[in-house]
Formats: sequence, C-alpha cells, structure tokens
Amino acid sequence: MNKTIEGRYANHFDVGHNAFEFVIDCGQCFPENLDVVIRHTRIITNPVYAAALLQVLAEGLKSYREKYGEIPEIELGSPSNRNMLC
Repeated sequence: MNKTIEGRYANHFDVGHNAFEFVIDCGQCFPENLDVVIRHTRIITNPVYAAALLQVLAEGLKSYREKYGEIPEIELGSPSNRNMLC
C-alpha cells in the first residue's frame, strides 16, 4: 500500500492539556492580517509522547543550529493566548 503523506505549512500553534492528554492545534497566521488564523491540524497525545516530541524537536533544533547557526526569536504573545485548553 503506497500512501502519500500530505504536508501543510504551519506558523501558528496552540497547545493545551488536561491531566491525561496534550492537544496541539496547528495552523496558519497571515502576517498582513494577524487576526486571521486557519487551523488545519490537531494532534492529541498523552504526556509521555508529548515529552518525547519535545525531546525530538530539541534535538532537531540543536542539529539545525550546529549546521546553519542561531535561529531568530519571535514574539509569542501572552501565555493566556497560547494555551487554549488549560
């Protein structure tokens, strides 16, 4: 069986959690109109796999920085705007 994985660009992320799971909503925010956010993907996982994802991302960022240099930081806004399920 040959399945193609669909890729979608994401530059907006909302992360929430309860005692049993983490929810990560991914979407697109358009710079010309910061009020427009299109959410297109939701990932729901348990805390063990959320921690594993964090570790994999940290390792990927470390490798990227070693190869290409530092990554500029962006303004993330207030924590209350980023945590939709807490």
